[in-house]
Formats: sequence, structure tokens, C-alpha cells
Amino acid sequence: MAYFDNNATTPIGQNALQVYKSALANDWSNPSSPYRSASRVRAKLECAREELALDLGVNKEELIFTSGATEANNSIFAHVASNGKKGGRCILSPFEHPSIIEPARHWFQDRLAYMPADASGRVDLDETEQLLNTENISLVSLMAANNETGVIQPWNELAELCSEKGIFFHCDATQWIGKLDSSVFSTCTSFSASAHKFSGPKGLGWLVSKEPIQLQLGGQQEKGSRGGTENYPAIASMLVALKDANMELAEFSKRVEWRDQFEQNIINTIPGTIVLGKKNPRLWNTSMILLPEFDNLSWIGKLDKRGISVSTGSACSVGDVLNSSLVSSMGLSLKEAGRLVRISSYSEEKESDWQSLDLAFSHVFQELKEEASRSSIISL
Repeated sequence: MAYFDNNATTPIGQNALQVYKSALANDWSNPSSPYRSASRVRAKLECAREELALDLGVNKEELIFTSGATEANNSIFAHVASNGKKGGRCILSPFEHPSIIEPARHWFQDRLAYMPADASGRVDLDETEQLLNTENISLVSLMAANNETGVIQPWNELAELCSEKGIFFHCDATQWIGKLDSSVFSTCTSFSASAHKFSGPKGLGWLVSKEPIQLQLGGQQEKGSRGGTENYPAIASMLVALKDANMELAEFSKRVEWRDQFEQNIINTIPGTIVLGKKNPRLWNTSMILLPEFDNLSWIGKLDKRGISVSTGSACSVGDVLNSSLVSSMGLSLKEAGRLVRISSYSEEKESDWQSLDLAFSHVFQELKEEASRSSIISL
């Protein structure tokens, strides 16, 4: 089985899995309880927080363990809307993840604006800076790298601009962490991530915030920021997964050649194929292609039968192309949106897997053309 949907989720790494199993068996006590076994878990939890904060280049007091980036993102919008400038507006990129767009719409409603972006899926920094100069802004949010195209956004430059102007800047770093240097987000007021995007366990992530924030009530865990018993086994597993990923970053960066060769081969063998965001800097693992013929579910179904898993795009918006932020921001028609296929690799995929994927697309294209030639249905 060749798995190319790693931007949706990754299989847990072997080291992370072993640590998870061991901690589930031996470190299951509630860290908030008063006896010795619980105290040991509490000490390990705080050591893990300190170690992760060091890896991220932040203060440990700023780091809150969450159930993932979705919880963290929602919490930021609720916090700033309730505590920010009165009547302040929110500015987003037009292609944020649903866990950013939906809470922004909920909390800011008619005080929400979108950053100008080019047709290749990257925010225009100069025009966005003009917005910052003319609007009463409470919150700016820009993802580090797009989950569908892999396009890297000018988040760091925008974070510095917001810092100079005293504007709260949030970055959804979910697709960046584990693929590129994770120690570069200290310019952000806050940033979020999820462990299952870099071979850690599901249901765990973090929020780093320079401002004190109340995520949820009902307990004094996380220094009173987030009630609820901490999941130490998952935290320990996540830490190992990130360390393993960070050790491979130099190797990961070389793999962009495998992706680029795949794209060139697809363009050659399936004329009319377009690679979204191709001219922009992108994550080394991601390719979003607009195929010239046949709907994406037909492509995906036939590839699946060949043991290859790819996707139509974000796992949180599959089947909802009408509301896809990517579709609208890049000016794609509904028909074009129905021909998009996303390919995303990670640590387990080798060069030979990309080559097999290339051949599989070519064979499936021939199959689909043959089926279409035998069909009596007229396509309008």
C-alpha cells in the first residue's frame, strides 16, 4: 500500500508507538493526584513541557497542551474576540483551514476581512500591510503552509509587522511542524500544531501563546488555562515523534526532487495537467494537481484499487467543494474543483513510491479514457 495522504494524517512512528505503549502501561496515574505515582507522572509531564518548549524556542509557561490544532485555533478567536480591542477587526488569508475560518466567522461576523492573495495561492504581503495601516485590527491569522497546495506563506514577515503595530498574530503551523524547522515561531503571538501530522498520536497538540488564555473551565490543569486531565502518554509519544522528525529535516528537504520529478512526468504523460502553486515555495512533500479530464473521485477510486491512497484535498472539507476556501481564493470553477487531487508524502514514502505513483496515474488515465470511449453517455 502506497500512502500519499499524509497531510490528512500520518501513521504513528515506531519509536513514538513504543513510548506510547510504555507510558500507557506505567505512567497512567492522574498527574493532579497527591500520591507518589501521580507525582512522578506530573514531574515527567513538566519535563516534557520544558523539552518541547526548548525545541520550539519558546518559554515553557507559554505552552499549553491541547487536543490538537482545531481546539487551539478555536480558543484563540474566542479569546481575542472577548478580550481584544473594542470593535476590532480580524484579518485572515482566504485559504485558511476550516478550524480558523469557521470560528473567525462566528466570533467576528461582519468584522472579518480577507488578505489579498495571488492566483497561485500566496498572500500578497504588501497589500496586506496596507490593510494593517488602514483598519482597526484586533487579530491577524495566517497559516504557515497551506494544507492543500503546500504553498508556504509569508507568515514570519507578517508576524513581525503585527508585532511592530501591537496586533495579535496567530499562526496555524500544523502543516509546517515536523517538515521544516519548528524553532522559528517565536515572532508569533500564538501558534498551534497537531501531533498526528508528524507521526505522533491523534487527539493531541499544543497552543503556544504569549498572552495568558483560558481555553476551557473545570480544573486547574495547565496552570489553570485548560481544565481536564492531561494525557501524559500521548504527550510523551508526541515529543519522541517530533524529535525523530527534526532529526530527518535535512533528509526531508532533499525529497523535493522526488516530488518535482513526479509532477514533471505527470505533466508530460497527461497533457493539460496543472500543478497548483508550482511557482511558489512549497512544502517538499505536497503536490496539488488539477487534472484535465475525469472527476477526482474516479481517479482516487482507481488508484485505491491499485493500493495507492491520495485525496481530493483537506480532510475537513472533502465533499464540500462549494465552500472550499482554496477553490474560491484561486478562482477555480466548480468543475475544475472536481478534478483536483492532492498528493502528500512523509517519512515512510521512498523515491520508488513516487515513481510507482507516476506510473499508476498514467495507467489510470488510459483506463478512464477507454471507459469513456465505450460509454454511451454524452458529457456536456
